[in-house]
Amino acid sequence: MDMAHTAGLIAAKELNDPLPYSDVVTTTTHKTLRGPRGGMILVGKDHENRLGVVAPKSGRVKNISEVLDSAIFPGSQGGPLMHVIAAKAVAFGEALQPDFIQYQKQVKLNAKKMAESFIDSGYNLVSGGTDNHLILVDLRNKDLNGKIAEEALDKAGITVNKNMVPFDTESPFVTSGIRIGTPALTTRGFKEEEFAEVVRLIDKVLQKPTDESNLSDVKNSVQEMCRAYPLYNFTTV
Repeated sequence: MDMAHTAGLIAAKELNDPLPYSDVVTTTTHKTLRGPRGGMILVGKDHENRLGVVAPKSGRVKNISEVLDSAIFPGSQGGPLMHVIAAKAVAFGEALQPDFIQYQKQVKLNAKKMAESFIDSGYNLVSGGTDNHLILVDLRNKDLNGKIAEEALDKAGITVNKNMVPFDTESPFVTSGIRIGTPALTTRGFKEEEFAEVVRLIDKVLQKPTDESNLSDVKNSVQEMCRAYPLYNFTTV
């Protein structure tokens, strides 16, 4: 299983742990895990691989961990980035703290509120809502495609990405949807009320995606929200 998007929620026990059911689990260390950009390959209970891969000299069947190690090093990865390894350690340490669990709970609450706000504004959500940190909006009932929405929102200071939806009628370069996640703004301190406002601003853009004055107004509102919830609180001495 790949749990790249949901690793942080799984670490906080807000979603089910896949390791008891999967021989191999892959993940990124950023996204909901909130660490540096990187990845991990995890093996739960190690045992002989099911592919029949054997050790060249002895002919014995290799364990899963051995197959992974020999596939990765030295063939595709060689130089460890020690500063990134250290940053991962910091992120894993943070994930063991009680406030990380509260953070992940808030990520889900914010996503739920965001989904409800989109539905109240007349948008169609794939799956009808969300059980995690992600929302996939189908824009076809708004006569918009993902490319137009992504570019208009970017001009207004709101970052989303265009995304395919089930039975999409557009190409992967255009798409019919946008994908939105809540972890980054939750880290800044946004709660449900702020996410409802974010949806209002997104809707304002998508109602008039080519109106430069409208985009400018929204961008000003975005900047005000960002100033109210800065990335870092600096203290001068």
